[in-house]
Amino acid sequence: MQFKHPEILYALLLLIIPILIHLFQLQRFVKVPFTNVKFLKNIAQQTRKSARIKKLLILTTRMLAFTCLIFAFAQPFFSAQTSQQNLNTTIYIDNSFSMQLKGPQGELLKNISQQIIEKTASQNNTVSLVTNTNYLKDLDAENLKNALINIEYAATKLDLSTVLLQINKLNSNESNTLNKSILISDFQNLNIKNENVFTNVNSPTILLKATTKEQNNIFVDSIYIDGETLEEITLNVQLKSTQNKDLNIPVSLTEGAKLVGKATARFNNTNQNTIQFSIPNTSKFNGKIALTDEVLAFDNDFYFSISRPAKINVLSIGNNSDFLTKIYTENEFNFTPTSLQNLNYNNIQNQQLIILNALDLIPKELINILAEYLKNGGSLVLIPSENTDLVSYNQLFNLFNFGSIKSKIENKHKITSINYDHPLISNVFEKKVTNFEYPSTSVYFNSYLNNSSSILKFDNNEPFISSFNLSNSKVYWIASPLNNETTDFTKSSLVVPIFYNFAKNSLLSAALYYTINPNTKIEIPATIGKDEVLKISNGNTAFIPLQLVSQNKVTIDLQNTELKSGFYSVLNNDNNIQTLAFNYNREESDLNYMNLENLVENAENVTISSSVDEIFEEINSQQKINWLFKWFLAFSALFLLIEMLILKYFKI
Repeated sequence: MQFKHPEILYALLLLIIPILIHLFQLQRFVKVPFTNVKFLKNIAQQTRKSARIKKLLILTTRMLAFTCLIFAFAQPFFSAQTSQQNLNTTIYIDNSFSMQLKGPQGELLKNISQQIIEKTASQNNTVSLVTNTNYLKDLDAENLKNALINIEYAATKLDLSTVLLQINKLNSNESNTLNKSILISDFQNLNIKNENVFTNVNSPTILLKATTKEQNNIFVDSIYIDGETLEEITLNVQLKSTQNKDLNIPVSLTEGAKLVGKATARFNNTNQNTIQFSIPNTSKFNGKIALTDEVLAFDNDFYFSISRPAKINVLSIGNNSDFLTKIYTENEFNFTPTSLQNLNYNNIQNQQLIILNALDLIPKELINILAEYLKNGGSLVLIPSENTDLVSYNQLFNLFNFGSIKSKIENKHKITSINYDHPLISNVFEKKVTNFEYPSTSVYFNSYLNNSSSILKFDNNEPFISSFNLSNSKVYWIASPLNNETTDFTKSSLVVPIFYNFAKNSLLSAALYYTINPNTKIEIPATIGKDEVLKISNGNTAFIPLQLVSQNKVTIDLQNTELKSGFYSVLNNDNNIQTLAFNYNREESDLNYMNLENLVENAENVTISSSVDEIFEEINSQQKINWLFKWFLAFSALFLLIEMLILKYFKI
């Protein structure tokens, strides 16, 4: 029992006054002379005892009447919460895409939101609302209704630890408050990173699992380029099903409003299938893979973008070789030959491919600039001269642990071995050639190379052309000078595809697509002015992201930026320099759920509820106040009545 005005209970101390009066009252007895009192002795003793009992009964009823009256003014009541505490209710609603699933009464999120609106419509207490993207504090019934009606699905999926931290942060400043949390979600496995998440929960927490009937979700999981020729690109599309069933699902590929291709994904009692599309090998292709599935809509479309600049920048430093001019033509390349003496060092960082063509010596200044160039993602081809200074070349090799060049060998050798599996020439030949007219060279440099891959080899099994892969750049080493006096390689059929692919593979193409997440960072190969910034636009909205400007690239940071799946243009002075494709994360598509009973078995303050009705019945019962002052007034009147009856009918 609790009291609204407990300070009034101090009045109970006044009850000592009638007790003192009763104990110390000075009642004088009048003596009456009588001739013989012997026969009255027994009657006198009985009369005194009866009077004492009557006085005790009157004292008791009077004290009980005053006690009940004091209790009534203190306003006693029964309630689950104390009079000094406020009840603060925080509701977390999972508004991720998986809550689009349909239950018996429609979409899970919308159905639960409507039930909460109905249960809180007549309440005067405030409620705090937390979602994956927002939190609103102390909402009355009307504001809570508006918030639930306007709630939207979000690409963000929070784990339970993060949810509890947000709720604790929201309620951290509350004092004398009983905090109750309600977590409503479908509780997929990806919602939990720590199985002991509820072990240390101190405030009452109720879990409500939004359940739906068993459904099979089919979705586009990922895409990747499987092969590429000069004419077309082979695109593999990975589709998944949450159940092993025998299904035929039509899939389409579109570019804008144009239908590029159609295919059928056949699930023969399996949960995944791969289909292929062929698309033109162009500098720009913005495509969308689409299928029809009624379970979840967010994972039915998949966007990708192939974006390449119209021309590739190629810089040749050293000798001006005719074969390079014939390969790097104006329609595909910005080819710039220059001597070492006329080299403009400021142009190096703007190149996709740099060829050091027969330099006797690599200056130290050029080595340092090339090292920075390679760190920024450039590609480099090294062609030695007959008078190569091995010390300067090895300085460059040592910077990246490529190994070392040992010595010059003046023996004639044929180039006989082709690595058909190397990415540089894997698509050049339809089949392995056995009657090839092998080129030869009379001078080459033997070397000891680390982490290299041979593209072509001599007949003595030493490498002729080797490649090194850094984190985001490529380096190619050609072991022989390529002048006509030394080799006939430049007249063979191999020189064109190899040097052409040197440039094509040097291009830092943008990723096919990006997955929307809170910490996306993207490198844009671009050079912008000092006071310029890049903008991102999807045609409807535009924003300026956080960005870090380097010499030949701009790193944009999309941290905590709300994106929707689709195409976004990167704008520099309103000129579209690149198109980015974004897709929602597919983690929720698998529909794998956790067992709540196992999750809360060791949690003292966490319970599982079966419905919204059950949750709010418990909250209402906790908030319900049973007032008792009327009962105490009634008892006070009853004891006064008993006192009157004793005075009237109890005869001494």
